[in-house]
Amino acid sequence: MAAGLVIALAALVYKQLFRTDLANPVADIISILAFVGAFLSVRQGKSDLSINIVFFIPLISYFSYLADFSNSNPPAETLFTAMWWFIAGVSFLALFSAVNFRFILFMASGLVYMVFHIIEADLSDRFFALSQNFSNNPLTGLIIVFIAATLIRVSFDKRFSALREEQLSIQRQINETFQTVKQPLVQINAARDHAGNITLLQIEKINHAFESQFKMPFQEAKNQELNYLFGLIFKNSFNWNDLFILNPRQQSEIYSPYHDKWFNLHIFWFNQFSCVCIFYDVSQEKKEIKALKETKDRYMALIEAIPDIFFVIDREGTYEDLVFKGQSDLRLEAGEIIGSTIFDVGFPENMSRKIFECIHRAIDNDSIETIEYSLEANNTTLLFEMRLARLNDNAVISIARDITRRKKAEFELEKAKIRAEEAVALKSRFLANLSHDIRTPMNIIIGLTKLLAEPGLSDFEKEDFIHEISVHGYQLLSMIDNTIYLSKIETNTLEISTSFCNINQLLRDLFNQFYPLMPDNRDLQLKMSAAIQADEVGFETDQVLLKQTLHLLLENAIKFTNEGMIRFGYNNKGSSSVEFFVEDTGPGIPESERENIFLRFYVIDKDRTSQKAGAGIGLSVAQHFVALMGGTLNLNSEINKGSRFWFELPLVNPKGFMRILS
Repeated sequence: MAAGLVIALAALVYKQLFRTDLANPVADIISILAFVGAFLSVRQGKSDLSINIVFFIPLISYFSYLADFSNSNPPAETLFTAMWWFIAGVSFLALFSAVNFRFILFMASGLVYMVFHIIEADLSDRFFALSQNFSNNPLTGLIIVFIAATLIRVSFDKRFSALREEQLSIQRQINETFQTVKQPLVQINAARDHAGNITLLQIEKINHAFESQFKMPFQEAKNQELNYLFGLIFKNSFNWNDLFILNPRQQSEIYSPYHDKWFNLHIFWFNQFSCVCIFYDVSQEKKEIKALKETKDRYMALIEAIPDIFFVIDREGTYEDLVFKGQSDLRLEAGEIIGSTIFDVGFPENMSRKIFECIHRAIDNDSIETIEYSLEANNTTLLFEMRLARLNDNAVISIARDITRRKKAEFELEKAKIRAEEAVALKSRFLANLSHDIRTPMNIIIGLTKLLAEPGLSDFEKEDFIHEISVHGYQLLSMIDNTIYLSKIETNTLEISTSFCNINQLLRDLFNQFYPLMPDNRDLQLKMSAAIQADEVGFETDQVLLKQTLHLLLENAIKFTNEGMIRFGYNNKGSSSVEFFVEDTGPGIPESERENIFLRFYVIDKDRTSQKAGAGIGLSVAQHFVALMGGTLNLNSEINKGSRFWFELPLVNPKGFMRILS
């Protein structure tokens, strides 16, 4: 209105001073009076009255275009200009006023004026004839605009009325809610800036439950700032603006230490400027949940103290729940088990069927069923004992206990019992064999000694008798030494003494010791094999144990080889180890006996019957000696071709060996 008044005054001054040919004081003054009246009406709060400014349009048009003192163009040329003035007036009314009597009156006045203007322009024959082109008729254009504005305004009023009714319905619902809801409830108004951000939250109303719960009268709460009022009620430093503005949530849970209560807050926004907040007291539920949690924790503590896996399985064999202690060898995930059936988790078909039958027996007969089963996990076999007991009409509780260690202990105990019984039998046999094996060389030695006392023996016979006495005496001494070594091994009193060992010298000593003992009645050769020909070749080890090991292996080879060759020595295996070996061309060892050949007191039955077997402790002692020196005694054998015993020892501070320099 103010802008229109300024424009009208400016136009009046401009025409009077600079365009007197266009000056029309009456029309300009009427325009100024129209804007003045509208401006004053708005200032006095009578906006509806200011809309009546449109009724000045017929007067302004008449005095501007038809009056005798008008300086405008002829009426025929200003007809359509006048039409646009009335179109502007209709648009103004449609924008700011409903379709009422004023709207219809202005439409009628506009039509009357346009008819009068056509008559004054002497265009009646053109615009009132039936054969005219109505698209160029100003009355047609004005009527179309009138009708369109009317329809648009009526449609707008209907939609506005519907929205208004919806708003009133929401307001009625809010009012009814305030009257009926038993929980504390507060309505909040939000003030927003031009960017839509909330700048202030104020309490609009509260219900009786809010007043009663928090001892806050409605008169004191109304129009209070939300953060201040809630801080006063709950007496804490909680930032309520954060809940409503910074980090808004539809539902939140808060604890009020002052009231010692928990509240569940539900916030419902009706629009940008209004919301409702409901306080649900959930303290009792919290207490019950806390009590249930404490009870659950107690039972869980009891369950955790039991090293078992607990399942709940329904009648169809589906796992409903699981408590798993996380055994290191068994990988279970509750999410993978719960919902699966006993037929899906890896049991064999027969075991799954057996468990299924036990579930039904436990439910139907209210009995306790027990099953033992095994599972493969992480390349190991786990043994379990499962007990099933009725939980309700549709499920059982299953307790699976890992009995792997117990079963292994029972198995090891049984094996130990068998080994002990075998050891007793072997020792009995060993004592019997030892008695026999000692008696034989002793009788020979005694018999040959008596023969030496006979007169008339030739020198050759005496040498032969002395040789036999020496051989059997050495055999008897070897038995006694092996028995002593075995005793030290069993009592763990055998000590290692490491020093430099010249292995070429050691082999020569063995060769010199065994060569005279080779039996004359067998076509048998003894050969020493040294990989390195030097005066000083060796390394640090226990030379006594090394010599005794090779001694036992040579003694064993000589005992069982009738013809051919016995070869012993060493091979250089690089910069880290050296291999020692004793090989023969004897009858070989059957494959079925190779695992037992190193057992103490074990004697192959074929050797025992052939009177070649000893006490059965030589190879066992040799194997133990090699282990003490850091190696492993191995065997390669072929029937009727011979056997090869060999072991590797680490090279410690070697001399004379080829070294690989990096």
